[in-house]
Amino acid sequence: MVPIDVQQWRQNVILTRDLDIHTDRAQFFARARKGEFTALFRGVWVPTPLWISLSRAERYELRVKAAAAVDSEATFSHESAAVLWRLPMVGAWSVRIQTLAEESCGGRSNAMFQRHAAGVPFEFEHIQGIRVTSLARTVVDIARSLPFGVAVTMTDAALRRSVHPASGVPPVSLSQQTLLEELQLIPMRHGTAKARAVIEFASGLADRPGESMSRVSMRRARIPAPELQVRLRGASGKTYFVDFFWRGVDIIGEFDGAAKYRDPEFLRGRTPHAALLDEKWREDDLSPAGHGMSRWGWDIATSPDRLRAQLFAAGVCRNAAEVR
Repeated sequence: MVPIDVQQWRQNVILTRDLDIHTDRAQFFARARKGEFTALFRGVWVPTPLWISLSRAERYELRVKAAAAVDSEATFSHESAAVLWRLPMVGAWSVRIQTLAEESCGGRSNAMFQRHAAGVPFEFEHIQGIRVTSLARTVVDIARSLPFGVAVTMTDAALRRSVHPASGVPPVSLSQQTLLEELQLIPMRHGTAKARAVIEFASGLADRPGESMSRVSMRRARIPAPELQVRLRGASGKTYFVDFFWRGVDIIGEFDGAAKYRDPEFLRGRTPHAALLDEKWREDDLSPAGHGMSRWGWDIATSPDRLRAQLFAAGVCRNAAEVR
């Protein structure tokens, strides 16, 4: 993992501008040629063993931190702020570093840095010593610029923070109304209609990215909207929260991505095997209580056609016309 302490991560970022002595520079570049260091962008390096050990999200986070080491006054935005806010990304993170610039300065971008001339907000936050746009502004910028499904996933996660705070970032309480108000504060109007659609569709009840993407696919497939995180009673009398519930036909929908069996929040101290067994016993308890059940993973969650076919077969829709 990328070190959380600001001094620790800064020690892992090497700026060639700081290598003043000719001998130090020569020794460093000799080691770099041997592969001991990896260049993130011109003049900025990190130890190769650290880089290799990181996930895609952690690599992008480290790139943002490296950029902050170069320019401590920058205000990081869009995806660069989102990764520091610990928002989930569906698909690959960007390579470019995203910052805000004053409108009068224009957005001077290049292959590595994208500078948005949308105005620097009066209010911002610091995460691990790095200046970032507020969570509300970050979500609105994402909603304006990224594909609908990706933006909904991040917005769902941000709204969920009001009840389930994330560790390592400032606590924030958001609502759809506060996001719509934030949208009105941005001087640039491009993407406003798209952002409004994302915000109005988003829900803090979506527990994980797979649930958010399932909701997006349901919308695109014109599947009747389910209730989210509904408490139901099993045959044993025990109660459970289910991801999706179509009350009119008494059918439960569950996103069952493999990643959740590695998620400490989901495992709650259990081994992955124990969690898998608990899920089976949970389904075995709910089904005899008269509830239908349909489960799916990422391949179906991201395909409106496949999700439509599965839910039609499960009985969520009574006839084909309902899902067209």
